[in-house]
Parts: sequence; C-alpha cells; structure tokens
Amino acid sequence: MPDTEVEQAVKENCQALLIGDLMRVMNDLTPEAMAQVMSGGGNMGAMPALRSFDIQSHDVEGDDHVFKIKFEGDQDFTAIATWRDIGGAWKIAALAVEQ
Repeated sequence: MPDTEVEQAVKENCQALLIGDLMRVMNDLTPEAMAQVMSGGGNMGAMPALRSFDIQSHDVEGDDHVFKIKFEGDQDFTAIATWRDIGGAWKIAALAVEQ
C-alpha cells in the first residue's frame, strides 16, 4: 500500500502538469500508459498551456481507481486516468484524453 492516498497522488500529478513538470508526470506513468501516450492512443498532441484542473469523478473498479479530470487552458480537455498501486506507489496504468 502506498504511503500517499490515491487522491493526493492524482492532485500532485495534475499540479505537475499545470506547471509543466513533464518529468514528474512521466514518472507516474506505467510503461503501458507511456506507450499509449507516445503512440497517440491517448489522443494527446502538443501540450497546451494549462490554468486549472477539476477532478470530476473517481470510480473504483477492482484494484483500479479511475479519475475523470477536466483541464482548462489554451485548449480544454478531459483526461480519463486509471491509477493503480504498483509496487507500493500510485501509477497511471491507462490514460485516455477527450477533447
């Protein structure tokens, strides 16, 4: 079990995204989620400048915590991030983006 609550890990990741700390964001991705982002499967293009985020929902599906997060900035989008306890740390196991 991670030391941090999953909600705290999500908020820290979102804050890192807002300030452009992409190394922190990428550190939270599993190799599978990273492959989704790199292949465009997450539907992510160039990273827009972001101003804010709002966690719209948090659903638990077995061991997974699925968060729907709306980001606002130069381009608004919604991320659907599946977080999972992997080796005692919260990691993004899957990621999809809706425009």
